[in-house]
Amino acid sequence: MSVKILSDFDGVWTDQAFEAENVKLYLIAEAARLARVAADTAREHFERFERIVKSDSGRYGWAPDGRITAYVDEDPFCEANSIAMYLEQTPADPQARRYREAVLAGGHESLSKFADHCFMTATSSFRTQHPPALVPRAAQMFAELVEAGAEVVVVSNSSSEKIEGWFRETGVGNGLAHALRVRGSAGKFLLGPSDEHLVLAGRRILVDRPKYRAILDEERPDLVIGDVYSLDLALPHVMRREGRCAARLALRRHPHTPRWVLDTRADGAIDLVVEQLDGLVEAVRGLARR
Repeated sequence: MSVKILSDFDGVWTDQAFEAENVKLYLIAEAARLARVAADTAREHFERFERIVKSDSGRYGWAPDGRITAYVDEDPFCEANSIAMYLEQTPADPQARRYREAVLAGGHESLSKFADHCFMTATSSFRTQHPPALVPRAAQMFAELVEAGAEVVVVSNSSSEKIEGWFRETGVGNGLAHALRVRGSAGKFLLGPSDEHLVLAGRRILVDRPKYRAILDEERPDLVIGDVYSLDLALPHVMRREGRCAARLALRRHPHTPRWVLDTRADGAIDLVVEQLDGLVEAVRGLARR
């Protein structure tokens, strides 16, 4: 039988730390420009803001509607948004207040919207200046998965155009297009109106994610792999408890992957921890034999 893998993109097919650092540097530069602060001084200020959010990582993260959709220590891409959250929510910090007032006076609706603007601008620029930053051996690992019996559906918050372009330029799927589909702009981060959540290591992880739930219902995967528990794996875990998803759950581990996820494999929700995609080959073979 064919084994359907539903795979995240950024952080599974890529190592996103370098690109995420570019996003953060762009946010700092833009905030400094708007606040008329010297670049070196702004970097010192933002290093302090970053230390604050990382020292209290259970309070900060990517919060597009004011609610945390992923925590700052789960993904380097969350760092810039987490700093923006601190600037928005900490009026007693005079340095934070200076940047917040400058950003709002510069025409941005909120610090969260400003961070999103910086993310989109910086990542678009990154793609024009750097070759596709897939992990080494990406095409070979995909071929190994297909040989083992897998078909892969990449479901990502990134655009389909970005993912398909990077795959095309790096040869992922060459001759094996029948086993690869891309569903970009998946909205895994978009939260529904309810407060439905689970608690892991004292952190509330919101799982009302209607766009992602609809995709999981449509695809009915045998295996889901992601690198950010809150975005990629928490909802499939809940749906598995509900009897609406039978997928095994795999986490791609990075040096930054937080201990509060790894130490208990998310209280046993994660079936497999891998260093790279080829760590799924044996699992695929086992599922294919069923």
